[in-house]
Amino acid sequence: MSVEIPRNSFRASILRGEKPPLVIEDKNRRLQGDGDALESVLVSRSETRRGNHREKDRHRLTGETATVRYDGQQHDVELVNLSSGGAMIRADFGPKLWDIIQLQLGDTFSLDAAVRWLKGDLIGLEFAHETQIEADPRERAEILLSVIKRSFDDQEIYLEALEDAAEAEPEEDLGSRDEKRHPLIWMGEVHYAHDSNPVRLRNVSEGGALVEVAVDYPVGAEVLLDLHAAGQFFASVMWSCGDQVGLRFTKLFDIKCLANARPEITPHSWTVPGFLDVAEDDSPWHTQWSRSSIAELHSELEGFLKR
Repeated sequence: MSVEIPRNSFRASILRGEKPPLVIEDKNRRLQGDGDALESVLVSRSETRRGNHREKDRHRLTGETATVRYDGQQHDVELVNLSSGGAMIRADFGPKLWDIIQLQLGDTFSLDAAVRWLKGDLIGLEFAHETQIEADPRERAEILLSVIKRSFDDQEIYLEALEDAAEAEPEEDLGSRDEKRHPLIWMGEVHYAHDSNPVRLRNVSEGGALVEVAVDYPVGAEVLLDLHAAGQFFASVMWSCGDQVGLRFTKLFDIKCLANARPEITPHSWTVPGFLDVAEDDSPWHTQWSRSSIAELHSELEGFLKR
């Protein structure tokens, strides 16, 4: 089933190969504070933006709510702070340090998050680093195996397997950490109103995507998600909160196209949001605890698909 593409000036310009007109959004009106403050001054921009101009920590949120799933139950929580690396929530349930929960933003998308600290009813969360692919387990395995075979040659896998063997930790050190995860993340760009911004694909399904991007888009805006070799896809903005934006694809997205683009390998280190106040090298998503290497993933996926 496909959805008919509605016509508008933005899409028409893209399809004709023209440069869409610059549209200045009123998103900055939501900034509050002294009118003489630097952040209150609107500066026109004539060049396309291709860098992350947002501060490392997002502004404290007010009145934002979200839903989390923990230990088989769903809880409504207050979203106190949100950044690219994690979130601070206020909740009335009591998880333990390192527990994994699912934080749902908007009506559709969720992010796996690990509990980093607890203080009263406040909970600090660190997001999983990889792109979450919402698909049937077997379809997901086929996609990931196809990605590995296309993007990572046998020599890379062989060398990584040797490194894994040399650096392997005793099995008991893994304890009860979360099950192994893949270490791949897809990057791209969002094009909107004569502006292009790099995005990180956090969650994707055939109906939509959750992307991390350094700008706020108005709800209902039509954008073009460019996943490079995987293709370009028209989508509309469902919601925007902090660095996270929920997109609904105009046409159903074929997840298998992800295999056409080489993803990045999730780094061992990460940028710690200031409000988490924890060590960079003490992440619960560290490879030795929870993520499979490319070599391990290749072996695990082949074994799974032969069952």
